[in-house]
This record gives sequence, C-alpha cells and structure tokens, in this order.
Amino acid sequence: MPRTVDRDKKKDMILQAAMKLFAKKGIAATKMEDVAVAAKIAKGTIYEYFKSREELLDLAFNYLLVLVNRLVRQRMAEASTPEEKIKAGFLAYLDTAALGIGDYLEILPDLWSYGVRAKDVEKEITFDLSWIYHQFREQFSEAIKRGITEGRFREMDADAAASLVVAAADGLYLQWMADRNRFELKKWAENFIEIFISGIIKAR
Repeated sequence: MPRTVDRDKKKDMILQAAMKLFAKKGIAATKMEDVAVAAKIAKGTIYEYFKSREELLDLAFNYLLVLVNRLVRQRMAEASTPEEKIKAGFLAYLDTAALGIGDYLEILPDLWSYGVRAKDVEKEITFDLSWIYHQFREQFSEAIKRGITEGRFREMDADAAASLVVAAADGLYLQWMADRNRFELKKWAENFIEIFISGIIKAR
C-alpha cells in the first residue's frame, strides 16, 4: 500500500512540473525530457508513469481542471451569503497565484485548443473541457438559486445567469491576453462581479 501512495505522489509531482513548463514554454515546445528534468527524475523514468506525451498532456490538463474546480469550490464554501459565494467563486476562477503552478492563465489558450482537437481524435480521451464548464455553471447556479429562494435575488433563470458569469470570466481573460499592459484583470473582474450582483439583487 505505501508503494502505491508514493507512486501517486510522484505522478502528481510530475504533473505539477509539466504544468509549470506549459505555462513557461508552451505545450508545443515542451518535451517529455524537459518534464523529466523539471521533475528531477531520469528521462526514462517518466515513461513508467506516462506511456506517451499525449497521455501526459491528457492527464496534466485534467489535473489543472481539478485544481481550478477545487479552488472555486473551496472559496465558495468559505463564503456565507449567496452574493459572497458568487463573488468568491468568480474571482477564484481568475486567481492565478493560488494554484501554485505558475500562471495557469498562460495555459488556457492551449487548454481550449487541445480540448477542441481532442473531440476529433478517434481514441479514448479522458480530458473533457465540457466537464469543467458544467461544474462552474452548476456551482454558480446553486448560489443564485439559493439567493432567489432566500428572497435576496429577483426571479430569473439561474442556469442562464450562471452561464453568463462563466462567460464573463473567459471574456475578461481574453481581453487581458490581448492587452496585458493596459487591461487590469483583477480590477475589472472585481468591477464586473459587483455590477452583476447589483443587477440581480431583489429591489426592497
């Protein structure tokens, strides 16, 4: 049993090293040998954990999505009111520092591209980009529905509103990618979510 645990930890360490390299060098420029060096293991050893570069990419992206989803869930669970939950989850989605794997936002273009391409590959793909979007929509929808039930928010389609929140996060990110010198991601993210929440608050 201890051996299995150690192997799992080693695999996580390799995945973390891979994510940091993807953020730094990009997917195309990152080789299996590079990941092995970053993880401080022998070049041949990496193939004991991942049969191919494709499998490494697949599992690395799943690993990233799990980390992001976990962070969003944690931040929302720590908040008390529906308003606070929505704001906490939204800002967590764009919180690059908290994940500890470098700037994960740098990886998202490759992540989206890989996820779309994976749909066209005629083999079993464990990486599913649609899963993370479903998770985010569900979490925000739950918070919105709670706000409606408690009489804090006006009546609305909670699922549609949740979809808008997720779309806004991606939209802000794309603007930041296009104009990093002038677009302050954190500032505009905070401004947007305040405007969104004020728009769904039930009039007293």
